[in-house]
Amino acid sequence: MYLRGVLDAIRRRVERALFFGKVLRASKVVTPLRPTQLAQFVKGARQSALGPHLAVMFHAAAHPDKEALVEYGEHGVKRLTWGEFDATINRLAQAFVQRGVRGGTRVAIMLPNCSEYLIAQQALARLGATAVQIGYRSKAGEIAYILENAEPVATLVHASYIDAMNEARISTKRGGPMIVIDSDGKLAGDLVDWDQALAEASPVMPPRTKGGDGGGVIVYTSGTTGKPKGANRSWRKTGFESVADMILQVGARSDDRHLVVCPLYHSAAPAFVAIMMSLGATVVLMNHFDLEGALDIIQRERITCTLMVPTMLIRISNLPAETLAKYDTRSLRWVMSAAAPLTTEAARRFMEHFGPVLWNFYGATETGLVTLAGPHDHVNRPGTIGRALRGNEIRLLDDAGHDVDRGGVGELYARNSTLMSGYHNNDEATTSAQRDGYYSVGDLGRVDDDGYYFLESRKHDMVISGGVNIYPREIEDHLNNHPAILEAAVVGVPDPEWGETLRAFIVLRTGQSITETEVIDFCRTGLADFKRPRKVTFLEELPRNPTGKVLKRELRDL
Repeated sequence: MYLRGVLDAIRRRVERALFFGKVLRASKVVTPLRPTQLAQFVKGARQSALGPHLAVMFHAAAHPDKEALVEYGEHGVKRLTWGEFDATINRLAQAFVQRGVRGGTRVAIMLPNCSEYLIAQQALARLGATAVQIGYRSKAGEIAYILENAEPVATLVHASYIDAMNEARISTKRGGPMIVIDSDGKLAGDLVDWDQALAEASPVMPPRTKGGDGGGVIVYTSGTTGKPKGANRSWRKTGFESVADMILQVGARSDDRHLVVCPLYHSAAPAFVAIMMSLGATVVLMNHFDLEGALDIIQRERITCTLMVPTMLIRISNLPAETLAKYDTRSLRWVMSAAAPLTTEAARRFMEHFGPVLWNFYGATETGLVTLAGPHDHVNRPGTIGRALRGNEIRLLDDAGHDVDRGGVGELYARNSTLMSGYHNNDEATTSAQRDGYYSVGDLGRVDDDGYYFLESRKHDMVISGGVNIYPREIEDHLNNHPAILEAAVVGVPDPEWGETLRAFIVLRTGQSITETEVIDFCRTGLADFKRPRKVTFLEELPRNPTGKVLKRELRDL
C-alpha cells in the first residue's frame, strides 16, 4: 500500500508537470532569454517575495520594449512598455517602503480603473504586502469600517475621493501616510502627490522585507450581517491549476490584447489582469465603461479578449444594428462573462453579432475559478455554468451536510488551491462559510449526468445587480436609521438589464410621512449608488412567520 501511494504521488506530479508544460506551449509564453536578461530576472526575483508578480519581472527582462499597458483615461491615452512598467513599479515600491510598508503590512487602495492601480498592486506584491481594495463609490462610513478592519499602514487614493477618505481617516485615526493621484499639489502633513512620491524614489528593486504571508489582496464583499467581509487571498497559498485549465480551454496567449472594463476593486477584473500579465499579454484599461467607447477601443486597439458582466453584454447586444455595424470587432477571440448568472437568451443575442466567442465561469471572491462553460454549452445546455475546472472538487450538500443525489438541488461547496485564506479578522464568518475545507457562498445548484452544473437559486438573500453582489441587510440597517421609518426590508426583483434591482418595503412610524424620492435620496447620502433601491413600496406591516422572521418570499411576490 505504501509503495502504491508513492507511485501514485509520482504519477500525479509527472502528469501535472506535463499539463503545465502543455499550457505554456499553447499560450506561447515561453521566451528564450539572453544571459544578460536571465541575470537581470534572477537578480530581481531573489530580492522579491514569491508570487505571480514575478512574471512581470520576467517579461520586463525578456521584451522590455513590448507594450504592456494602455490606459484610456481622463487625460488621453497612456502607453507603458514592460520596461517602463517594471521601473515604475520599483519606484512606487520604494515610495511605499519610505512610508512604512513592509512584508505582511496592508495598504488601502481607492482608485478608478487606471494604470496606477495596476502599478500599486504589483509594487505591493514585490514587497510581500497586501492590497486592501476599496470601491470608489463607497461613502465615508463604509470606508471607515474597512480601515478599522484591515488596519492599513498607508493609503493610495485618487483626488476625486479624498474627501470621503479623509473623513474616514479622521473618524478612525487609521490609514497612515497617503499618496494622492491627480492632486492639485496643495497637500500637507503625511499626504503627498503621486508624481512627487515617485520622483523622490529610486527605480531599482527595493530591499527584500521579511514578515507576513507573502502578500496578497483583501477584497471586501458584503456579508449576511450587513457588514462587509474581507476575503483575504495570500499569493503564497494560491495555486494555479484552475487558472491554467481556463487558459488552455479559452486559448489565452501572450500576444493577446485584453480590454478591462469592469472595476478593478472587484475580484474578477484584477484576477484576469494578473492572468493576462502572467502570459505577457497587453492590458488595455478603460477608465469608465460606456458602450460605444468599448466598441471603439476594441476596433482601435485590435482587442482579442475581454471580461464583462452580463449587464454589459445585454446592453451591447441591445444597441441598434446600425450602431454595431460601425465597429470592426472581428479581432475578438474570446469574451468572458462573470459575476452574475448569464441567461441563455443573453448569450444567444450576443453571439448573433460577435460569433461563438462567449464563455462564462462560475466562481466567487472566496473560491476563485470553479466551473467554465464554452460558447457551444450555452446552446446545447441552456443555463449551465459549465463543468468543474481542473483542481476543483465540488459538493452539493443539503442542510444537514449530506451530499444530494445527482440531479438534486443542494448548496454548492468548492475546494481548490485558489480558495481564500479566510475573512480578515472574522474567524466566525470564515468557519460558517465552509464544511470540511469546502467553501460556499450560499448558491444552490445541481449537476447533470455529464458533469455540467446549473445554478438554481441563492440560499441567502444576496442580490446580484449588474454583476455586483449586494446584501439587503446593510441597506435595511441604513433605512432603519431614518426617523420616519419603523421597519424596512429590501429584496431583489428581476430586471431585464441589470439581472436584479433593489426594491425597499417600508413601514412608517405612526404620524410620520415620507415619499419614495426621499427614501431613495436618504440611501444616496449614506450608501454607494449601486446599493440604492430603485423602487419603494409602503406597507402597513411586513409579512412575518410565527417566529417573527420577515417573509421576503411574499415581498417578492408583491
